[in-house]
Amino acid sequence: MFVPTRALLHVDMDAFFAAVEQARRPELRGLPVVVGGERGGRGVVSTCSYEARAFGVRTAMPIGQAERLCPQAVFLPVDMGAYVAAHHRLVELFRSVTDLVEVVSIDEARLDVTGCRLLFGPPRAIARRLQEQVHDACGLGCSIGIGPNVLLAKLAAELAKPGGIGELAEADVRGRLRDLPVGELHGVGPVTQERLAALGLTTVGMLQDIPFAVLAAAFGRGAHGLRQLAFGRSVATLRRTPAAPKSIGHETTFAEDVNDAETLRRTLVALADRAAADARRHGLAPHTVTVKVRFSTFHTVTRRRTFGRPLATAPAVAAAALGLLDELAVGARWVRLLGVVVSSFRHGAFQLTLDDGWREVALAEAVDRVHRRYGSRALRLAGGLGGSAPGLSGGAGQAGDRGGGASDGLSAVASGGASVIAPAVAGRPVAGFGGGSAGGLAGSPVARA
Repeated sequence: MFVPTRALLHVDMDAFFAAVEQARRPELRGLPVVVGGERGGRGVVSTCSYEARAFGVRTAMPIGQAERLCPQAVFLPVDMGAYVAAHHRLVELFRSVTDLVEVVSIDEARLDVTGCRLLFGPPRAIARRLQEQVHDACGLGCSIGIGPNVLLAKLAAELAKPGGIGELAEADVRGRLRDLPVGELHGVGPVTQERLAALGLTTVGMLQDIPFAVLAAAFGRGAHGLRQLAFGRSVATLRRTPAAPKSIGHETTFAEDVNDAETLRRTLVALADRAAADARRHGLAPHTVTVKVRFSTFHTVTRRRTFGRPLATAPAVAAAALGLLDELAVGARWVRLLGVVVSSFRHGAFQLTLDDGWREVALAEAVDRVHRRYGSRALRLAGGLGGSAPGLSGGAGQAGDRGGGASDGLSAVASGGASVIAPAVAGRPVAGFGGGSAGGLAGSPVARA
């Protein structure tokens, strides 16, 4: 019985955000485009067109540095709504080819076209047709890699950028792959690359040939994974359902350096609120909270704490983040960037319990419904000022009293033109919304870094 060789296509959109901007504004085609912020801004480059890359502009580079390298570039703010809309159109197009589609990220996808050959022809013909459809439907370019597994297909796409079609077969593992730098292998980052270089291993061929005992002595259990990468072996399967995120975070670069404690705390609370909401949207509750601070000198520090109980609500995450900020003792130093990351997730951490904690979860779900109906700015987490625990604020203005109220589970208190919503149990505020410890933070941390 004939069993066809597995054929995966790895589709990688070329300079996606910048390409979307050029597609909807044809006058930008052929010009260096930098997406990430306005000229003279203090953000970082989200992506840039290949015309800008020719001048040395790269992703994650400060906007100011990109402006110095390419002063003639067009600088644009991020318009995530437009990029998400383009992403959805692309996924719909991919699924017209095969229903075996894994969405890897906003600008990458994998397609299993093993069973499509009778209908559309060999994999290379399918890839060429897909490139034409993407260009005709969306005005965008993409690179496509063809391979028998996830690893080789992705590597083939990387080698084909921009706008090409690459193909790597198992026979190439001991051929073309051997001359590639080890850094080309997906999964070998800068730190691992440096460690390999210290052993004199700079190419994939060298990584293939080194005795395994030597590799194991240097990398321990990680040696097996490195050897698998070197030989293009991958047991990863195509997932039609996106994998749950390992971490979720938000950060902001201030328009001007900040050394005001209240501004920093208020900003941190807002970032924690967004991170907690995103985690809840995935049905996840984090055990770990990380705070990132970058000073005006570009020196960056982080603090992380892991709790024994999952932090199922935004006030719990915010209170943890504020505690970490206090530990950093920023003082009068000027801060350029502030960020919050949540991780170490627990799935399904929102089942109702018999203690008062379920009320906080119910409140969080109510807030989510308000956000879905009226937008994320309709109801926001307030607090973080003067050491008080965070509460929930509706609309603009400063929140006042966060506790008190009736025993019906939710109370609204008008203060300074803002509505503050807090859960109440038997006439007292629930922990985490004022007048007590933060919800979800009961007990001491079980780990800390």
